[in-house]
Amino acid sequence: MDQLTEIIDVLGPNNIKEWISYNGQWLPKGCRGPRSFLRCLFPCPVEAEITHRTPLSEAGFEVLSGLLRCNPEKRLSPAQPLRHRWFKVSCSASLRHHRR
Repeated sequence: MDQLTEIIDVLGPNNIKEWISYNGQWLPKGCRGPRSFLRCLFPCPVEAEITHRTPLSEAGFEVLSGLLRCNPEKRLSPAQPLRHRWFKVSCSASLRHHRR
């Protein structure tokens, strides 16, 4: 139950509630609220400077949150993230950095 509470605190209960198999009985009491805390853990570059956390671009966050969906019908497949714009931008930026 503690592990489930931790997962829900990070992903938010709405992530589970959108799952078609959800029946309303699985959420433990005491979950923080409807909001996901995933973006707090992986802030955008501007917020990362303030919080001193590792930044994650909007495109990177789309991949991360897509892979961590509770609903398997809405979760990214293993092949989908590889075609996502984040890998194209991240790889080209990394190549530019290494060429210098």
